[in-house]
Amino acid sequence: MVEVRRKHEYYVQRGVPAEVLDAKTLELLEPNLRKDMAGGLLVPEDAVLQPPSAARLLIDRARRAGAEIHVGCAVTQIRSGRVWLANGNEFSGGSIVNAAGVWASALTPGLNIRKRKGHLALTDQHPGFVRHQLVELGYLKSAHSTTGDSVAFNVQPRKSGQILVGSSRQYGAEQSGVDTDILARMLQRAQEYLPGLAHMSTTKMWTGFRAATLDKLPLIGPMPGDPHLLLATGHEGLGITTSLGTAQLLVDQMTGGNPAIPVEPYLPSRASMERIGA
Repeated sequence: MVEVRRKHEYYVQRGVPAEVLDAKTLELLEPNLRKDMAGGLLVPEDAVLQPPSAARLLIDRARRAGAEIHVGCAVTQIRSGRVWLANGNEFSGGSIVNAAGVWASALTPGLNIRKRKGHLALTDQHPGFVRHQLVELGYLKSAHSTTGDSVAFNVQPRKSGQILVGSSRQYGAEQSGVDTDILARMLQRAQEYLPGLAHMSTTKMWTGFRAATLDKLPLIGPMPGDPHLLLATGHEGLGITTSLGTAQLLVDQMTGGNPAIPVEPYLPSRASMERIGA
């Protein structure tokens, strides 16, 4: 609860509504949590963004603004203001953005982008079992860990009545298949907070890779040594959440605008000493 109050003060000072919950109020809001919880922190304006829906919205907006969208063919090379596709097509531009996530280093050799594998699971339908997204306070510690595998309690209710269960993080796991040991650890962690999950069926399990950097900050801005190339990668698990802010920072750098926040912490030039072979 000391950490709850610290985070509450942090949010309130920045104008983010937040409320400290005692044990009784927490149980009233989420009756299926284990009964010995001391309390929690409610952030009522927090929300969950579904990446496929967000991508469709942004693609539609881009098309209406005159953009041409090419799908179904991989980019094989970026160099000197030009982009080559696997089907032989070629494009050129004054500014090219490499936003290829964990594959960014394949298109821009030398980037020290590390794959960080994650698992997710989806239960069958249990409407109302979970009413809010629930995240343990140790989640950020797990997310920022740079040594070993980690799991943390993070569940989200779906409109379908299903429950999305996370989360896990693994370095050095190159295969996309489900790791049964890490999945079991993740589900066990979730059941420690929500014992009723043990009686539910899992209908879907899948994995993905997050693009991580050594200093845990994304690469946003021009690539040193290439005036035509800009980077937008290394966001770990926050690529979708921060996509619009990332785009605005890139636009400001392209046009000479005045960014709303300092860009220096995110410039790829800061990572020059971390590049492979440096």
